[in-house]
Amino acid sequence: MRGTIVRAAWRMLVVSAAAAGALGAQARSVGTDSVHLTLEASLARASRLSTGVLAASDSLRVSGARVLEAYGAFLPAANAGAYALSAQGTTFLSGTSLQATQAGWYAASYQVSTALNLFNGFRDRASLRAATFLRDAAGFSLEQARQLITFDVMQSYFQLVLDHELAAVAASNLELSRSRQARLEGQVQVGTRSPPDLFRQRAQTATDEASVIDIDARAQSDLVGLLRRLRLEATRDYSVENPPLDTAALPPDSLDRSRLVARALAKRPDLLAAESRASAADASIERATGGYLPQVVFGATFGVFGRTYEWERQNGLNLLTQNQRALGSQLDSQGMGVFTLGVVWPLFDQFQTRFDVERARATSRLSTLAAEDSRLQVLGDVRQATDDYRAAVEKLRASETGLASAQEAFDAVSARFDVGLGIFLDVQAAQTALAQAQAQRAAAAVNLVLRRQVLRYVTGTPMVAR
Repeated sequence: MRGTIVRAAWRMLVVSAAAAGALGAQARSVGTDSVHLTLEASLARASRLSTGVLAASDSLRVSGARVLEAYGAFLPAANAGAYALSAQGTTFLSGTSLQATQAGWYAASYQVSTALNLFNGFRDRASLRAATFLRDAAGFSLEQARQLITFDVMQSYFQLVLDHELAAVAASNLELSRSRQARLEGQVQVGTRSPPDLFRQRAQTATDEASVIDIDARAQSDLVGLLRRLRLEATRDYSVENPPLDTAALPPDSLDRSRLVARALAKRPDLLAAESRASAADASIERATGGYLPQVVFGATFGVFGRTYEWERQNGLNLLTQNQRALGSQLDSQGMGVFTLGVVWPLFDQFQTRFDVERARATSRLSTLAAEDSRLQVLGDVRQATDDYRAAVEKLRASETGLASAQEAFDAVSARFDVGLGIFLDVQAAQTALAQAQAQRAAAAVNLVLRRQVLRYVTGTPMVAR
């Protein structure tokens, strides 16, 4: 009978409703307006709305604008301007001598100018290459942010799943203690059991109740941590769905280390971002070195100007003896174009270019070292992840064997105790061992699922909600 009860309790570990019901106070507080959380929806929300993802998205947009700016350096700059004025006062006009003249006039003009950098020491080309690599690095960083928050949320979610399963184990263990306590109370009343066994069982039942309360409190704390990662308000009520735990072992060929390493080196976004930043730093050296070379700039300006005098007098005499063209007709026909070609070669720039080159080289060396460190980190992550996964598989097998043995031991000791051939301490020890074995098996199952996701994470493969 007790074996049937324990096996039924074990089935509760993979049933989300029963596991959630074991949380007691949390289940009672969840109402019809509670928010239902699933692993898939949680991962999708985190990959869209987490702070790290939003910050990385902004960085990607800025890097895209930087690339556009670098492209613009190859295009001619263009400016347009216009003005109109009306003025009067005393001025000096130059003739055979300086003579004071009073005049009033109005004028207008407009002009268009452009400049094209024909050569600047290949700095424009280097700037474009650097901006392109930095844009790629920003894209990889965004993908890394998504994978990081996805893995973080997945860990938090499965920690809550483990809390649910441990709560189910604790609830099952408490139910066994309460059932035995009820039988002992009846047996003590009829004189078939001694009171010390009942007192010990009461103490064990109280301890089991405390364990349920502790697990419930820990589940609430882990739920708050999950909500914080999902950027959800912790003041509302939430119900968390337990996903099915796929504990089937991966085929041996999928754990081939050389294949995993090759996949990680090709897909890990943090490594690709580090390599892109290193390439951008190399391009910055070429950009800084361009300061030693001359610059060639072509410029063109076309302007139209017009002025009309309303009056002009000198010593009281009117100097306007000829008719003037209207201002509009002047703007139609009076234009001037200017074309320039300039060459600038800095002979001495107070060692500014030398400083820029040395700084770019140092940055390039640091970026190369960072990329190499990232590569070594990837290799170490792959090896550790494969070793941890194999260990998780063996641990699950060992926990299943231990659970089966603990179940058999508990059934045998309980049967002897029920017929008066065993002592209570043996039953208590067997029940404790069984609860520990159930908890270890639950932890091993969750750990195996997470180790599989770690393998996907370290190889740059998108994680899935299962």
